[in-house]
Amino acid sequence: MSEFKRRFKNNKVLLYFKTKIRRLKAKYKKQVKGKHNVIINKGVFMNSRYDIVGNNIRVEIMPGAVLSDIRIFMRGDNHKLIIGERCSMKGGDFYFEDDHCTVEIGQNTTIESAHFAVTEPGKSIIVGQDCMFSSGIELRTGDSHSILDFTTKKRINYAKDIHVKNHVWIGANAIVLKGVTLGNNSIVGTGSLVTSDVPDNCIAAGIPAKVVKENIDWMKKRIYE
Repeated sequence: MSEFKRRFKNNKVLLYFKTKIRRLKAKYKKQVKGKHNVIINKGVFMNSRYDIVGNNIRVEIMPGAVLSDIRIFMRGDNHKLIIGERCSMKGGDFYFEDDHCTVEIGQNTTIESAHFAVTEPGKSIIVGQDCMFSSGIELRTGDSHSILDFTTKKRINYAKDIHVKNHVWIGANAIVLKGVTLGNNSIVGTGSLVTSDVPDNCIAAGIPAKVVKENIDWMKKRIYE
């Protein structure tokens, strides 16, 4: 191949990548609007999208994390989303409203599909390490609307944080509501509605969820006697 043809070919490749980068930057700008926003993606982000309008927002996807079919929806300022190393999530969304809200997912946590809704200023959903979420999970810090005391007309349903500690297994279609802490090594049964804390090493199930078994642990691997 002549030097002229080689240069021409290389220029075409260079032009292709420059065009591709410009399009990606343009697409990104449409998805993330505001000032001083930081998106750090060291993982894999497939068939997923940002829908962010706000300022001083930080999203960090750590090395080895794989997110697919995800929406990151944010409205407001100073939100933070941290996805830990080697996490995986195959569907669902992260939904932020108001200001100064946080969602953190610890390393090695796997999620089939889930809806994380964190609303009202300064509230958070913190998930520990090595947790396992099945599909159709919901975690909500608030009720989205106000409930008032009839006599005083004062609001009585402010949002509260959710804390899922380490090595927690949540069954399919379970809902975890505001103010709940799920203890280390605990299990939430399929279809449960969790409205109060679950202690360490316990199974909780039902509507509302109650502790049905104590002094347990669990592992992903099936073992046989």
